[in-house]
Amino acid sequence: MNIGQYIRDYFLLVKFKLTITVVGSAVFGYFIGAKLAETGFDWKVFLGVALGGFFTVAASNGINQLIEKDSDALMNRTSDRPIARGRITDNEARIFCLLSAVAGFGLLWFFCNPLSAWLGLISLVLYAFIYTPLKKTTPLAVMIGAFPGALPPLIGWTAVHNQIDEFGLILFGIQFFWQFPHFWALAWMLHDDYQKAGYWLLPTLQGRSRTGAIQILIYTFITLAISIVPVFNGMSEMGALYFILPAGLYFLYRAIRLAGSLDMADARQLFFASLAYNPLVFTGLLIF
Repeated sequence: MNIGQYIRDYFLLVKFKLTITVVGSAVFGYFIGAKLAETGFDWKVFLGVALGGFFTVAASNGINQLIEKDSDALMNRTSDRPIARGRITDNEARIFCLLSAVAGFGLLWFFCNPLSAWLGLISLVLYAFIYTPLKKTTPLAVMIGAFPGALPPLIGWTAVHNQIDEFGLILFGIQFFWQFPHFWALAWMLHDDYQKAGYWLLPTLQGRSRTGAIQILIYTFITLAISIVPVFNGMSEMGALYFILPAGLYFLYRAIRLAGSLDMADARQLFFASLAYNPLVFTGLLIF
């Protein structure tokens, strides 16, 4: 057995980079929640959010690959995934995912609170068992997938406040609407590859269409609008706009460019803009 390859395969199974990004949004939710609660940093709760979130997302991604192993084998970007290639067996993956799900739920429950744990479990179920099967059925799958994708910052918030309140829902809303231009930009670039496996992930069945690009633009605008709400309802200070507005206006500019050109290069630039957007917005809300 090649130990190095075995370890790399488990990194691929959990989609390590994606998992770290998702957990990062939960950690932002925790820090923003702790700042507004004036409770100070709590290692126990922080580790619950970070580790509990990691294992929950890892289990979700592993189950996703179990369900999609045959489709993964058809696409260039996923054909080397370990289950699709048979380097990790289905039973190994099932055991790993079960243990990860239990660990994630337990860490969130005991280090944070039951509400955060249940939100984590809801996220796993929605992503793995509802969004994943719908990807071949309807473009609305992206809408369904946006719910579990938006829960991490809310989980970080509830880990501190133990309730779903206005600011927690705003954090949820920012991440919820951000996912549409982010994911559709990626789907725009990878549309041909997705078609090999029968996935319809762009907003319209016409593929790379003007109508789809306009929908991307609309959701980008909504994302920016929700992001400035905390400043104008007194939850954050005006200084946050120094982060939110430049990131948001550039994000919007890239969406406008795509709507005008329908060009692959503009989709790529929009995707890169989306990667920077949420960390900058959450940083602004955290500092101010």
